[in-house]
Amino acid sequence: MLTLPDTASLLIAGGDTRIVPDPATGLTKYGCRAVPDSEVVALGSSTASTISANGMAAAEALRQRCQAQLQTAAPETVYADQMQNLRAELLRLCGCKDGDGVNAVLSASGTDMHLIVTQWLRPQRTVMITQAETGSGLMSAVQGKHFHSDSACGESVPIGALISDWQGDICMLAARETDGSLRDPATVDAECSHLVEEAASAGQKVLLILTDSSKTGLIFPGIGTVMRLQQRWPEQVEVLVDACQFRLAPATLQAFLAQQWMVALTGSKFLAGPTFSGALLVPSKATQRYRAYGLPPGVSQYSNAADWPIDFAARASLSDGTNFGLMLRWEAAMAELRAFRRVDEQAIQSFLQAFRHSIVTRLQLDPHFALLPVGALDRSELGCARQWDSEPTIFPFLLFHVDTSGRNGAQRRPLTREQTAHVYRQLSQPDQTHQQRRFQLGQPVLCGERDGIAVSALRLCISAPMIVAASDKAGADRWIANTHSALDRLLQILGKD
Repeated sequence: MLTLPDTASLLIAGGDTRIVPDPATGLTKYGCRAVPDSEVVALGSSTASTISANGMAAAEALRQRCQAQLQTAAPETVYADQMQNLRAELLRLCGCKDGDGVNAVLSASGTDMHLIVTQWLRPQRTVMITQAETGSGLMSAVQGKHFHSDSACGESVPIGALISDWQGDICMLAARETDGSLRDPATVDAECSHLVEEAASAGQKVLLILTDSSKTGLIFPGIGTVMRLQQRWPEQVEVLVDACQFRLAPATLQAFLAQQWMVALTGSKFLAGPTFSGALLVPSKATQRYRAYGLPPGVSQYSNAADWPIDFAARASLSDGTNFGLMLRWEAAMAELRAFRRVDEQAIQSFLQAFRHSIVTRLQLDPHFALLPVGALDRSELGCARQWDSEPTIFPFLLFHVDTSGRNGAQRRPLTREQTAHVYRQLSQPDQTHQQRRFQLGQPVLCGERDGIAVSALRLCISAPMIVAASDKAGADRWIANTHSALDRLLQILGKD
């Protein structure tokens, strides 16, 4: 009988070295612990989150159930059964019903899922937002290359080498000007249309990736443009919605699926589950088109047969291996999703509006901060009613040194990228003034130049567990106060520097 490792060990297995804590600090590359951390004020869910006590309890309970089943069943059987259960519950909590024909594929991360999707569909051209607004390994993944030295199934792989005999062309669209301002949407959509139509008119298969939302909270490119391109070229253009932040209401998610667009999700951003849990929702018509498609053998380094629906031909190219770490990470994320789905829609709206008003006002009034421009979250062309996800949940901002000693009033100078990264690291260190609390924000995002200085933006992020905790006024007030404390700590660090 197989004896499973303890839950904490499993949670950092079945991914790559980015989720393994540094022995010296106990933190991963993303600044997270492998176990619950009550001293961190978690405001960085656009990057990653430390597992909550609720998530840890759910993961431990599932590990114990699996261990009991392993007394009489093979590990592959136990794993396959539990992954099927997770897929079914994820679909239900996403608003899918029996008979909808929507299927789910699970993977170790959002980047892994993009790699798997492109190996599955093999588009000749992929059009997507620039890498600055997505994952660092995404460009390599969608081109058919290994993006990290370790694969999710535990193999060492050569970074940059091709996974199979397929390699796709990639065209990336910039979302921002060199000063960090948003590019004109009409210009972006015209560029996107040209790139898609150029390939489609030549008979090429195009994967058009609609990002909702990006690292700084953008929908890109415009939903209407994506709809028109797919309708014009239904045989050539496949649409993938990169919703890996999972900042979508169920009605919005259903509206994307109603367009017959595949949707990529993760449990480790807005849901604040432990890092490395990806999923792909495949609507009915896409299921019909691709159910019989196989996979190149190299994808077995990233996916197991049981991660796929039972009647998909892709399973035949994969091993009957197990990834209990992936399973427990998804279970922890599902615990957060279950709790979030129980929160009243009006309570969600009220907190998001109160948070936005308080924090945006603070960021606008303090000369040490400058909000990065973010467009409206407009999904009206999908035809669904306005949901809570029309409120921003990511607030990117720049940091400035302020000199008040001159005769001409206060002079502001933006922090360099290196200085911003230093401040970001300092936030994660305890401070006596803040009762040993540490603050985790979204990692710095490159966003052009200001005054000739290359700059990065930090991000204040709302997560599903925050909203659950803020479902009453006392909880909401507490989280807003915690966020102001994070900004106070930033000012303290800037004063020392």
